[in-house]
Amino acid sequence: MDNVLVPYLTADDEREREQHLDELLTRHAAPLIRQVLRRKFGVYVSGQGINKNNQDAEDLYQEAMTRVVQVLNQLQASSSPTDIENFKAYVSRITSNICIDFIRDKSPTRSRLNTSVRDLVRRHEDLASWVYNNEILCGFATWRNTGKSTFSDQEFRDIETKLETFKSARFSDEDVRLAPLSQVVVELFDWIGGPIEVDLLVRIVGYLLMIKDDRIESLSEQATARWGAHLSVITQSGESHVETKELLAWLWGAVIQLPAEQRDAFAFRFEDPAGQGFFAVLVAGGIVNWDELAQGMGRSVEEVARLSMRMPMDGATAADELGVLPAKVWKWRFRAIQRLKIQLKVRK
Repeated sequence: MDNVLVPYLTADDEREREQHLDELLTRHAAPLIRQVLRRKFGVYVSGQGINKNNQDAEDLYQEAMTRVVQVLNQLQASSSPTDIENFKAYVSRITSNICIDFIRDKSPTRSRLNTSVRDLVRRHEDLASWVYNNEILCGFATWRNTGKSTFSDQEFRDIETKLETFKSARFSDEDVRLAPLSQVVVELFDWIGGPIEVDLLVRIVGYLLMIKDDRIESLSEQATARWGAHLSVITQSGESHVETKELLAWLWGAVIQLPAEQRDAFAFRFEDPAGQGFFAVLVAGGIVNWDELAQGMGRSVEEVARLSMRMPMDGATAADELGVLPAKVWKWRFRAIQRLKIQLKVRK
């Protein structure tokens, strides 16, 4: 068993257990989940699990965090010893599997390329892959068990510029898209001159072969709503004011039907594109007045007015308001989002 799990699994007091759970999530799980999302998709999620321009990235982050919490809760409740010898590797595997499922659903072409590249590296006698510092690297077999090249640490947009040079140098007389995959990969390794992450290799090959990733997009891209910490009910251009107000009214009705802790976690973290909190959006949109808002939230008018001044909240602030650790807020908020997504599908 990984030693980082011992304090959490052996804690006798509930409060102490929650503190150790929060430490596992914030110090160990969260940074690794963010790293995997950055490696898989080139997207950045803040330390609070937020990317205001990319809701799917937030959803993937929250799903990974929730899965980790579920696993830890199951371990704590079980009398059997855990076989998790490397917690970070376990979190990485959970997150990677979530990303793979997402890619399969969102971009089957990218999924097939991912499989083809990995199969090539595994089967080709001159190529190999290996684990180094919790990352899967690949390259020529003679590079095995060495660290990644500096190429892997560059921003992908910078790499794109360099790949134009690569195409001119290595495929000047032919269309790289028509070359065998093995030739493309071998030429890439020779040009880079050192190991790179397998996920980055897949992205590079996809760029060279002009296989477009479906961007990780949110529902708001289709003029409905932006889910998560800042579910947006401000519709895109072309939507009428009436449609926007109807969606706001529906959202308010759905939120007040949530269990109290989920309702609070969702409302406190909500942020629209203009940076307004949930209460301000509802009142400004004419959906409710302050008295109705207070009644729906089960709080006094004075209390909702005070909360509104702190909204939108980050995870730590919401946790402070609710008197729990951030891990609880993450879990409640994720469950609220899942419920609302299901209801939105039914509404359509």
